Parts: sequence; C-alpha cells; structure tokens
Amino acid sequence: MSDAYDPADGRLLARLGDLFAQADPPPEPLLELARLSFGLRTLDAELAALVEDSEAANDGAVPRRAVAVRDPGTAPQPRQLTFQVVGPYGSDEVVIAVQVEALGARRRLTGHLAPQGPARIEIRQPASVQPRQVDADRRGLFVVEDVLPGPLNLTCRRDGVPAVTTQWTLV
Repeated sequence: MSDAYDPADGRLLARLGDLFAQADPPPEPLLELARLSFGLRTLDAELAALVEDSEAANDGAVPRRAVAVRDPGTAPQPRQLTFQVVGPYGSDEVVIAVQVEALGARRRLTGHLAPQGPARIEIRQPASVQPRQVDADRRGLFVVEDVLPGPLNLTCRRDGVPAVTTQWTLV
C-alpha cells in the first residue's frame, strides 16, 4: 500500500464533501460553535465543563422546550447552567453557576462563583466584536445585562490563579 497522495483521491473527497453539504448540511449554530472552539486551542485557561442544564432532559441529550400552540402563554422559566472544573482528586476547584433569563429578545445572566471572591468575568459572543467584561463582587456574584441570544462562553479571571473558561453554550 502506497502513502503517496493521489490527486484523484482529493477530487473524490471534494465531490463527496459537496454531496454531503447539499444533502445534509450541518446546522449553522453547530458550525459556529465548531469555529469558536478553535479559540480554545491556545487559550491559557482551564476548561469548565457544563455539568447541569435545567433545559436538558434527564439523560442530558436533548433540550426540552415548551412550544405554544394557540396562546403565547407565560414567560419562559429562567434556565440554570452549572459549569465545573474538577481537581485532580475529584473535588470541585471552581464552579460557575449561571441563571439565564429571557427578557424579550435579550438575555440577562445572573451568576455565582465558588469559591467566593472577586473576579473579572469576560463574556464572548460571535455577534460581538469585543468581549464584554463585568466584575464579580467579594461574594462571587455577577450580573450581565443585554446579552444576545446565541453561543457564548464565560472566562473567570482571579488574581493568583489560572483563568477558567466555560465551554461554548447556546443561550
């Protein structure tokens, strides 16, 4: 078997790629999250994984969302997200708990850090050119107003400890 590149293989792969792109294209939010994930390759921060999402079904696989059929109904319940970095011995190092509240077409994030303490929270969204920053108080509490719906991630920076970044999440 030869390891040499055959140009015919490249053409075949390109045709197959075009065929799949036309027949079953990936959803745009998924493509955006994949593009954004490349930023984590060089990020000097620990990754906080999403460990709890109040909209996820019991198995965590499919988000549950109520759909109004005839009546717009009441406002949606706030969504609870919990991100966590686990230490080498299985204990929590950092927990970032965030409540996402829909306010019309925008979102409000109300968060809490554990361990408590002041921090700078950076909010990244593809729709915003520059990341936004808010400060968490000495109790680890923070609020971010006027957040656009869509993918976002949070980075928590504290003096003397490595930064912690959440995975990208749709809000």
